[in-house]
Amino acid sequence: MEFIEVLKYIFLGIVQGATEPLPVSSSGHLRIVSHYFGVDVPDLHFEVFLNGASLLAVFIVYRKDLIELTTDVVKYVRARNQKHYESFRLACLLIIGTIPAVVIGGLLRDFFGGELTALRYVAISLMITAIALWLIRNLRGHKTDGGITIFDAVIVGLAQMLALAPGISRSGATIVAALARKIEAETALKFSFFLSIPVSIGSLVLESTTIYEVIVYNDLLWLYVIAFLTSLIVSIFAIKLLIDVVTSGKLLYFAVYCFTVSILIWIF
Repeated sequence: MEFIEVLKYIFLGIVQGATEPLPVSSSGHLRIVSHYFGVDVPDLHFEVFLNGASLLAVFIVYRKDLIELTTDVVKYVRARNQKHYESFRLACLLIIGTIPAVVIGGLLRDFFGGELTALRYVAISLMITAIALWLIRNLRGHKTDGGITIFDAVIVGLAQMLALAPGISRSGATIVAALARKIEAETALKFSFFLSIPVSIGSLVLESTTIYEVIVYNDLLWLYVIAFLTSLIVSIFAIKLLIDVVTSGKLLYFAVYCFTVSILIWIF
């Protein structure tokens, strides 16, 4: 392993780990890094692989909530105990919210991963993200898990579908949609991150063969491991940062950031 290659994969791990949980678009930033810094970013399989690190970070940060949700769902299915119905209902809403991204993502996968990766579209998408974050910057919801409706889940799911386009942040789109539907900040965050789990797992399954072949045939195991671990560590801190920012009502900072990056892309 050449030292410069190690630094490259550490850098890519940092970029992916920081921008996947935060509402600034990881896919958009990978395009920016590739274009302006001349860093050769591997294709979609690598992005999906590093997204697996962010997925693991979600499991780590929200482990207690996920264990409780899973346990309650199992208990409800087995005994139909109404005490666990709310968790079962939340799980059903997460499934409903996942459907738009799965269906549309499957049908238009080549489109989202092809033409829309051009830098001008990334700039437009970042501007859209900035505007959306600015519009909901002062919203304060009241709905907790039990108050989320099927319509809320569909709206947030549709927002996640839009985030298939590079430059549209998945976390940003889903959090914006959740807050716009008057969902309380911490609940909006949890619902957004939980909603990412099925899609992330599905993407990993679809790209697993490609990831395996690239790693084995190109002797990239350790470089991919380095990138994954870097992305995991950074993702954990990024998730905790986002929790602090959203609960304190400071999404405006990310709106300004996305707006600035979009303008800089157009200028340069």
